[in-house]
Amino acid sequence: MLSMSVLFFFSCRTSTPNIYNILDFGAIGDGKTLNTAAIQMTIHKAIATEGTVIIPKGDFYTGSLILGSNMTLQLEEGATLIASSSMNDYKQANFIFAPEAHNLLIKGKGTINGNGESFFDEHWDYDQRPRPWIVIQDAKNISVSGITLTNSPAHCLVFNFCENVKVNSLTIKNHPRSPNTDGIDINNSKDVLITNCNIATGDDAICIKNKNSQKYFIGDKASKRSRYTENITVKNCRLESDDAALKLGTGSAYHTRNCSFQDITIKNSRYGIALFMMDGGIYSDINFQNINIETGGRQKDEYGIFLDTHRRDSTSTIGTIENINFKDINITTNGLLYFSGYPGKEISEITLENVKITIPNAENTVLENWKKPMGNKKIQYWNNTLSYLQSPGSMIVAHAKNVTIKNTSIVHQQGKMHRHGLYLINVEKLDTTSLKGNMLNKETFVFKKEIK
Repeated sequence: MLSMSVLFFFSCRTSTPNIYNILDFGAIGDGKTLNTAAIQMTIHKAIATEGTVIIPKGDFYTGSLILGSNMTLQLEEGATLIASSSMNDYKQANFIFAPEAHNLLIKGKGTINGNGESFFDEHWDYDQRPRPWIVIQDAKNISVSGITLTNSPAHCLVFNFCENVKVNSLTIKNHPRSPNTDGIDINNSKDVLITNCNIATGDDAICIKNKNSQKYFIGDKASKRSRYTENITVKNCRLESDDAALKLGTGSAYHTRNCSFQDITIKNSRYGIALFMMDGGIYSDINFQNINIETGGRQKDEYGIFLDTHRRDSTSTIGTIENINFKDINITTNGLLYFSGYPGKEISEITLENVKITIPNAENTVLENWKKPMGNKKIQYWNNTLSYLQSPGSMIVAHAKNVTIKNTSIVHQQGKMHRHGLYLINVEKLDTTSLKGNMLNKETFVFKKEIK
């Protein structure tokens, strides 16, 4: 409960210790005055005293800002930070940058508007833009809650090499055509909890990555950075994406492990769940439970689940995908479920339990022309690229071992496309306990194929 002095401050803007209103530092909330200096001055004061920056009701236009440790940024109801439309007002690549900002709290009921439409033309192309938009890096004990992030010009909220992160009740709204506007990106970070968020965006809604830190930093600092992305929990969220709602990759250089996704609703997304392994790393101990998925959107091909092994270049090491579990999942899609490893590097310990798959219309003739996707990017094909997307099955499993499909159904409601329910290619140690479904034509429900 807030003290009476703090409540009085909110109503009368007094000089309560360690609480600083940007109006007292010269900010003007008219939506057009550039307030960068006033807001940054307020932030410096809060950093020096472990204080709170108050963004009051109003529209505050500003260039790039830098946050620090042991401070709170609070956006009151009716408050909007509006990012400048001119790159001349950005001293760094990002709109908000928080390097080594330990014990940082961002909260409130206000909005941060990225002014994204000013960076895109009518075809959603751009010359330059703040990218990523909001970045918190090399930081511990971070909390972001309550606020709305909208109209982003790029990846929206990014955590790089962070530890102990909590994101709660965040709303993210971006145009579905806006390119690279990931909602939340978690890179080489651990102990992350994302809850009660509502995200609708033009790229991945929540994306978990593991990048080669040497690409971003050199010297001793790079060698000390975490090579793990681990202990990630996402629950009670509603997601919508022009690409993948829940995604691992494509950054997959080291080990991503111990991730849990549960109690999630996914609507109108090209991919419901996607795991892209491209960089020779490891995905292990990943659990998806109690998730409702409806694919859709503007893309011609769609996937309830897409789990795939690929090489970023022709000589890249093949990565490992193991112990991936899907339980209590309802999927409605006219597309596919696709699980593919590589000869000699099979995906393993893959479990689907209590999964209900509904194909409303199996007339999707685009299937015959589908090529292996990699998000919305154009994938590079090499001489050693494998793709089985044109296999006539609603669920395709290739180069896998120790696969369990339990209490799972595949129901085709209408259409004339010739598909099998389950199409298997070089699958070892398969358990299909209580697998059921229907076919609309004369195909067998389960088809097995061996490739030498």
